[in-house]
Amino acid sequence: MPAHVAGRRLEVLTDPKDTLEQKGVNIGGYIRISTRKDSQLSSIENQKKLLSQWAEVNGYNLVRFYIDVKSGEYAYLRDEMNQLREDIRLGRIKGVVTKEISRTSRDVMDILELKREITYYGAFFISIKENYDSRTDDDEFLLVLHAALAQKERKTTASRVKVTQIIKAKEGKTNVPDPAYGYKLSEDGQHLVVNEDTAPIYRLIVEKFLEGWGQAKIAKYLNQLGIPSKRGCKWCSNAIKTILSNPVYLGITIYNTTTRVRDSSGKQKQVMRPKEEWIIREGTHEPLITPEEFEKVQQIMQRRREKDTKEWTCDRKYLGSSILRCAECGGKIFGFRYPKRVKGKKAEGKYLYYYRCMGTNGKCSPPMKYWHMERVDYLIMELFKSIFADKEKLMQAIKEQSSIFDQDTDALAGEREKVRQRLDQIEKAMRKQQVAYEEDVITLEEYRERIAELREERHLLMQKLENLNEKLARSDTLMDRLNAIYEKISKKLDKIHELPYEEKITYVSTTFEAIYLRSDYTISDVVFKLT
Repeated sequence: MPAHVAGRRLEVLTDPKDTLEQKGVNIGGYIRISTRKDSQLSSIENQKKLLSQWAEVNGYNLVRFYIDVKSGEYAYLRDEMNQLREDIRLGRIKGVVTKEISRTSRDVMDILELKREITYYGAFFISIKENYDSRTDDDEFLLVLHAALAQKERKTTASRVKVTQIIKAKEGKTNVPDPAYGYKLSEDGQHLVVNEDTAPIYRLIVEKFLEGWGQAKIAKYLNQLGIPSKRGCKWCSNAIKTILSNPVYLGITIYNTTTRVRDSSGKQKQVMRPKEEWIIREGTHEPLITPEEFEKVQQIMQRRREKDTKEWTCDRKYLGSSILRCAECGGKIFGFRYPKRVKGKKAEGKYLYYYRCMGTNGKCSPPMKYWHMERVDYLIMELFKSIFADKEKLMQAIKEQSSIFDQDTDALAGEREKVRQRLDQIEKAMRKQQVAYEEDVITLEEYRERIAELREERHLLMQKLENLNEKLARSDTLMDRLNAIYEKISKKLDKIHELPYEEKITYVSTTFEAIYLRSDYTISDVVFKLT
């Protein structure tokens, strides 16, 4: 191996094409359905059968299925897809097969990102319906074509459904398959009618709230009576809040008030539509509350929200909000508070504060964990203090996590300077060629040929310079941010726990992406915010 190559410590390419002639290659089968309806669930078995038969006929070893029951629009929302990527990264499987490209995603960028990630780890992607194999699609043209058609199909289908729903809404018909608590669908499924079993419970909730009961007290009362919630579970304060704020109980149908958009990373965000686009129809079904009662309920809720807000001095209530993760299940840890009790009675304005993991993915044991907030906040600030106490260790820890520092920044800067010098030389050479041609030293053909060569070299160098600038800019930005924090905090470390709460939040939120917390108040891992 040439010294100039060996000395750069480059990764060795794992070419997916090496598996083209191999037999018994371990692969995974990816299956996605959009709902849990019986018809969709039977589709899982059909897809399993198809993928198994295909693998057997073509000499592959299908080691496991990855099954997602969610939307195909955004790949980042799907847990099994993430597990598939992890297994490919670890080499557990060398490829993935699916019934059709739209099963992986109906978004072009998602599909391209998935294909490139799989290829990077030396694996391949196959779609049976389109007869597509990523190992034979070097320029990705076929994949982009198939993915674009899948995305267009999704948009067209969604547009048709939306038009139908708007027409129904304008006619005063309902678009909800799952009516609000207290209602049920009419026999033709077009309107809401009163549910004789649950409507009295709704009235009970309203009456108790107007009597001065809180949402948590109402939920506890209903649970004591053994009355199940809409989904057959126990009641909680959020469920009561949702019911009390829903205008559907006025006999009103409101549609087309919100829509979903996504940012550059593909994540969805719900936004409010302009009011002129809203579809509001009154008297579409029997009301369960009078306008006067509904208005009074909203006023009470607003007053309580304002009172609650005044108790806080900053926008984010909890230091670990959006940063803490459960070390066991990886789920987010949320902050909450309980009213403090003295001799069995609530102490006005007094609360106990906790963090908790809800255990929603079923991986936690016990299914719900609690941590005292004060103790965890102290732990977070001690972690912050220990990290920023030694600047060299801080920078080393950041470099170990960030791919930005995979290459020596000094070497990159040196390479950039060489590129700039060569670009200057090219500009001078092009001017010399112009002079030589004008003085008849070279012919027109010689001039054109040499200028073309210089322009091609300049184009390649400009691309290289842009790439180097981007890498160095990311490195400089990250280091500047960390240096700025270090300069601000280094003299305050001894009194870190005495800082204003807002200042603590600023330092923590700009330093950490995630802190993984065990049930015994120890930290298993820390992820720094690198962007």
